Amino acid sequence: MKTPINVRSVLNLSEALYLAKEAGVTTTNEMQKIILSAPTLSTDKSPFLISNFYRNPFRRILQSQSEQHNECLVEKDNDNKNKLLNDTKNTKINQYISHALQPNLLNVFRHNDRLWLHQAEGRGTSKRAVASVCIIRGTGKVLVNGKEEIYYRWPLFYNRMDIVEPFYLAGCVGVYDLYISVRGGGPSGQSKAVRLAIARGLVNACPECYNDLQTVDMLVEDLRQKMPKMPGRIGARAQRRWVKR
Repeated sequence: MKTPINVRSVLNLSEALYLAKEAGVTTTNEMQKIILSAPTLSTDKSPFLISNFYRNPFRRILQSQSEQHNECLVEKDNDNKNKLLNDTKNTKINQYISHALQPNLLNVFRHNDRLWLHQAEGRGTSKRAVASVCIIRGTGKVLVNGKEEIYYRWPLFYNRMDIVEPFYLAGCVGVYDLYISVRGGGPSGQSKAVRLAIARGLVNACPECYNDLQTVDMLVEDLRQKMPKMPGRIGARAQRRWVKR
């Protein structure tokens, strides 16, 4: 005689949904509907929209409470700072706090284990050219006189190398955006003036890179000037060819 085989009954869809609901299993849509219909998000039957959410009075109450809490924290911090600064006995602590509260220290970032300022300026001259630069933390963008690009201003390769060489030696290529203002002289004199201005600006941003730039005389100003034309001569030194007859 064959033993009966226990055949597992298959539940239909309604039975499966009923058992899942009893077990506390919910779908993603059902859970989102429960959350949106909660009192914290929707106090009435209006649809959950951004505009309705910002008009929610409960949110206004929370916002006002958070603002009051932030004001209390700011007042407490100010009181603590005043107490520490007024305490004449803790001189070392006062010195540390005054050093930490310097506004210049807040505008720095770390790169290659060095602290750099977010913004710095420099000025340089060469021959008849005068240049002033401003370096701002960015992605390496270069702008000359507010509108020109470096390739249009200096089409020769070695002139462009004068511009980027200080960044390469200081180890901060692509870290700063460069804004150049230059006038006077020719392409070579302007590139040398900008080179000196960038080097000085980098030293202002990070004094630790002084030795890296000074070893190749990057910070030395070239004081040589072109002599003016002398009367009776072709140039400053060259004379006219002498003809006997």
